[in-house]
Amino acid sequence: MIGALAIVLGATFAHADVQRFAVVVGNNEGAIGDAALYFAEQDARKMQGVLTELGGVSLLNTRSLYGKGRAELLRSMAELQGPIAGSRQNGNQTVLYFFYSGHADETALHLGRTSVTWAELTALLDKSGADVRVAFVDACQSGSMTRRKGGTRAPTFAFDLEERLDARGSVIVTSSGGDEASQESDEIGGSYFTHFLASGLSGGADDDGDSRVTLSEAYRYVYHETVYRTSATRSGTQHPTQDWDLNANGEVVVTELGRSGTGTLHLPGSNPGTFAVFDVDRRMFVSQVEVTVFDRRIALRPGRYLVQERLPTHLSVAEIQLAARAVVTVDSTRFRDGEYEDDIAKGSIDKSIRDAKRPKLALHLLVGGRSFSDPTIQAAYFPTTGAAGLEGRFGWRDGKYVSMDFLAGSGQGTLAIDGLGYPVDVDLDSATFGVGAGWRTPEFIVQAGGGLHLQGFWLRRRFPDGGVEDQELFSVAPGIVGWLGLHPGQFEIDVQLRVHYLPYVVDGRDNGMGFSELLLGLGYRF
Repeated sequence: MIGALAIVLGATFAHADVQRFAVVVGNNEGAIGDAALYFAEQDARKMQGVLTELGGVSLLNTRSLYGKGRAELLRSMAELQGPIAGSRQNGNQTVLYFFYSGHADETALHLGRTSVTWAELTALLDKSGADVRVAFVDACQSGSMTRRKGGTRAPTFAFDLEERLDARGSVIVTSSGGDEASQESDEIGGSYFTHFLASGLSGGADDDGDSRVTLSEAYRYVYHETVYRTSATRSGTQHPTQDWDLNANGEVVVTELGRSGTGTLHLPGSNPGTFAVFDVDRRMFVSQVEVTVFDRRIALRPGRYLVQERLPTHLSVAEIQLAARAVVTVDSTRFRDGEYEDDIAKGSIDKSIRDAKRPKLALHLLVGGRSFSDPTIQAAYFPTTGAAGLEGRFGWRDGKYVSMDFLAGSGQGTLAIDGLGYPVDVDLDSATFGVGAGWRTPEFIVQAGGGLHLQGFWLRRRFPDGGVEDQELFSVAPGIVGWLGLHPGQFEIDVQLRVHYLPYVVDGRDNGMGFSELLLGLGYRF
């Protein structure tokens, strides 16, 4: 991955004849059986920040997709073809790079419940028209993409980008081998690989303290930290892989820490230790730095930061306000002791996990009809009526859901009431309040679900021709519900079938009957 970024993040960012474009993708949701991710979308946002703030990539040339699917990715890649072609026609050389954080397997990226195969991704990059195409993927088994083309672990290479991007070709970099897991950490609030990549490029890898991160510095840092931090995990050690087919030569500076618009944290060698830097405003870790005898400098956007050192018995914390182009020295005088219970950074990560576990709300407008199962009852008591209302459905990642709904209906009919020698007209009004709980399939484009449903049922019969008194009943109707729908994105459309049993007393008779509701739902998931 570092090699890929070396191409993208040249030493002379402002040079007019190299234009950089990016598609940055993060998705916490995966296919059936994929474990829940909490930080993939946050990791993608973190990397976008590094690339746009330190890498000379404009927001205009960036497409960011968080929690989106296949269709949005294809559309974003297509949108950039025109600007890339225009830039090349103007004499510029172009770089397109792709970053993905989320689930994958040996054949494809999992963009939520949709997918893009490795072959499709390669074709999309090739069709972009960019001089240099870079794909780097932080996902389980992502090494399958490089393995297909003979990729290896940790080759070293560097490119001279001082004047122009004298390179043509493609680079594919992944966070793990074809049979390895790419792992998240609750402690650092992200994946190991992306965390240390962003940390190194922000200054953590600047071994010689010259405010520039070279390719060799960045690679040593990211590879060492990723392997070291995953060596003792339950999933096993994670090794980056890469495959490159690029014509270029020379040495390169990956990032410059003093770019316009950023500030610099200066950690002097006189205060050694391992320090974690937390962005208070964005609520994420942005860097982890080991200070030995050399000073360290970290380039960051303006804002509020916590610099933490986790000691055996307590925290040591410095609170920093960083302005653009400012250099703030974080020496021992800035730190105060604190208790682990007061760890704001850890508390924010825990909150991110809790937020990710919360159910998503979908609101549906419902319209349809209600009919009663017994033809005799229907003819003598309750004709078929229309119904319309609103449903709120809360769904969890593991497939469980609960729902609440309100329906109102009305209709007219002609009844043959026992004891009357003639048919009478009837107006029927009803209202129900329902609650349900059940299980749904994972969020493919086609989705199904079902469970138990309980309705509070109010009904009134009115006889406009007179001769029969108006009647009302209220009852509780237990039942079941099943639904099938299309969920191409945040918009949803589904068809529901509900079957209930309604106990009632009419004309002095205790009775009960079944009724069904067939409803079309149009909704939006927040």
